[in-house]
Amino acid sequence: MSSNTTAALAAFVANLRHEDVPQDQYGYARKSVLDWLGCCVAGTREAEVRALGDVMADMGSAPHATLIARGAMASVLDAALLNGAAGNLLDLDDVHPQLIGHPSSVVVPTALAVAEWKGLSGRDVLTAYVAGYEAMVRMGLAMEPELYDRGWHATGALGVFGACAAAGHLLRLDAAQMVAAFGIAAAQAAGLRELFGTSSKCIHHGKAAMAGILACLWAQRGTQSAADVIGGRFGMRTLSEPVRTERVLDGLGTRFHLAQTCYKRHAACGSVHAAIDAALALRERPGFSVDDIERIDVRTHTLSVSLTAHNEQARTGYEAKYSMHYALALAFIEGSAELAVFSDVHVADPRVRALAARIHMSADPDMQYVEAMPSELTMTLRDGSRTVLRVDTPKGRPSNPMDWSDMAAKFRQLAAPTLEPSAIEQVIEDVARLEDVDVRALMQRLSTAEDAAAQAVAA
Repeated sequence: MSSNTTAALAAFVANLRHEDVPQDQYGYARKSVLDWLGCCVAGTREAEVRALGDVMADMGSAPHATLIARGAMASVLDAALLNGAAGNLLDLDDVHPQLIGHPSSVVVPTALAVAEWKGLSGRDVLTAYVAGYEAMVRMGLAMEPELYDRGWHATGALGVFGACAAAGHLLRLDAAQMVAAFGIAAAQAAGLRELFGTSSKCIHHGKAAMAGILACLWAQRGTQSAADVIGGRFGMRTLSEPVRTERVLDGLGTRFHLAQTCYKRHAACGSVHAAIDAALALRERPGFSVDDIERIDVRTHTLSVSLTAHNEQARTGYEAKYSMHYALALAFIEGSAELAVFSDVHVADPRVRALAARIHMSADPDMQYVEAMPSELTMTLRDGSRTVLRVDTPKGRPSNPMDWSDMAAKFRQLAAPTLEPSAIEQVIEDVARLEDVDVRALMQRLSTAEDAAAQAVAA
């Protein structure tokens, strides 16, 4: 293996063949594609995605690839940007715990946009997904948690590597071109945790997808870049140190990381999922009544506190996704943490606000983050009785998985307000046999405009 980390990763991406990847990895990949598609379809209904599409329409864009659920097409760059943003806006997309970020919401929109543009197959998409996923997650293994602690959002800052790898594989870049592309992609690395709890956080995902494709297209035309942007003195270590280059290379091409993918059952930041599962379980106890709760004490992982404490006084449904206090109050009162629960109306409910004020959170430095951020809830009732419940592994984590039927049910729920029932079932069937599917046909099924406001992007 080359001592040049970027060159070694580039060679892996350029030379990867479909048959080089264990078949079980493609099972995880298909689940992730279906999961992300549902998140994206739902995200396109939000005002922020509409606004981004309007910007594209105003600027003009070549019709290369589908803007999902908008009845329109745009350039491959714009499609990756908008679809990538839409797929994360509602915070329902998958995560990888060691990356501390969302691999599919960068890699899938990249792969689909390029494959549709170039007329490639679902088999090509799956192989490119593995290449992109490995590149992005391995960069997370090399730089986390220090990158996150510095305030960078890994999905944006490291997602450029995932997008670049997926796009480069589909565009058939050779190893030298991939080295240049990774350098160009790294020059665009960005993403700030300060945006968490705001709807603009999703731009990290879309911009990473867009940046990766742009880097490959430029490198394909002969543009040169740094020889080793990953391991170089003024490369990725300028964002955070150390960069453990050995983790990028360890088992490269023989060991894959898709089995560690974590899927979301709840429409909130992954740091609150264990607590939500505990709340829903407590709610099912015989004789339970929300009105009997005197207080809830939450003992949780230090990172969960870091991510959610600043939204203790959530004002919007989106802020509530990043608020331990409001996510739990909503779960206790509504009996669910589904998408519809995280609305401005629910957050403004006096019962929700009153319960949120009785929720108290503290960090436990001894709690370990393996598949999820554990949480222990102590529920004290007005009669003085207490119940303690700890959840280490919420539903959707590798040791407590969501299977294909769970993913299909989630897709149906997210897509139902937008796509026709027949299209929904056909998309599920297509993704289940993605190797044999024409990507353009799949994207056509996903191109349905939600309403008259979603018009074709002007060329």
